[in-house]
Amino acid sequence: MTRHSTPVEDQAGTSEVPASSGGTDEPSPDASGGHTGPTRARVSWPRWGWLPYLLIGAFVAFWAVTHIGAVVSGAGSSKAVGFGIAAGALTGAALVGVARLTRRGWAGQLAGLVPLVAAVAVAVLPSYVSSTVSEAAPEGLDAAAAPTVSTAPETSTDSSPPAGSSPAPPPPPAPAGPVEVATAQFVGIDHDAAGVARLIQLEDGSLIVRFEQFSVESGPDYDVYVVPGANASVPDGGTLLGDLKGTVGDQNYEIRTSALPGGGLDPVTVLIWCEVFDVPVANATL
Repeated sequence: MTRHSTPVEDQAGTSEVPASSGGTDEPSPDASGGHTGPTRARVSWPRWGWLPYLLIGAFVAFWAVTHIGAVVSGAGSSKAVGFGIAAGALTGAALVGVARLTRRGWAGQLAGLVPLVAAVAVAVLPSYVSSTVSEAAPEGLDAAAAPTVSTAPETSTDSSPPAGSSPAPPPPPAPAGPVEVATAQFVGIDHDAAGVARLIQLEDGSLIVRFEQFSVESGPDYDVYVVPGANASVPDGGTLLGDLKGTVGDQNYEIRTSALPGGGLDPVTVLIWCEVFDVPVANATL
């Protein structure tokens, strides 16, 4: 025996058959024998699916409290702020979009974790990764830094200088090894930093910048620049010496003479720069 739904009169005088509640995606018949659109299913969000988001949020909050300088520095960078906004937008889009497409909340929750975890891996995790290097100083640097005293015996000559004049001093002896041209302490810029930067000229006339007893707060994508002028905090007009070799330890960086303005007499800044977020980390003025 077939059961028929009883038409319901509405105020306009038309009749409709109530939509069946049995299937969420099945089209429901109307009074004329046609079909209406599919009934939209509600997405169920399992509570356990939010647990990873809570744990990641707690981890990021802990990082922000313990690295407040990096947070302040990033807040002043449009690149860092844009990165955070993009990461949040991608996380929300993946979470909601996949959940609606699949009608499964857990699938959306898993999809949303992909851009979120990637953002944390780029911006936060490098703060907990340090690297140590130990490069030797140029041979003879300490000996060359000491003053040179001549021990050659004095020789007498038959000729005497003209009256009223003194003999010209002998020219200074040529250095027999590397010479320290300048030195300065590293100063952190919204980051912790310590150590010394030394500008050293080698016997062949080439130059290196040497870090000694150096340490800096870890972070992503650090580069080393030499920038004209004192206390520079941006690399504009500077020369890239390369990636920072390590966050701890002694290290050497070759530098071209052309990178030193005024023939090496004008001040220059050794700048450690976070390339991925465009923020300064530390500097030393030589």
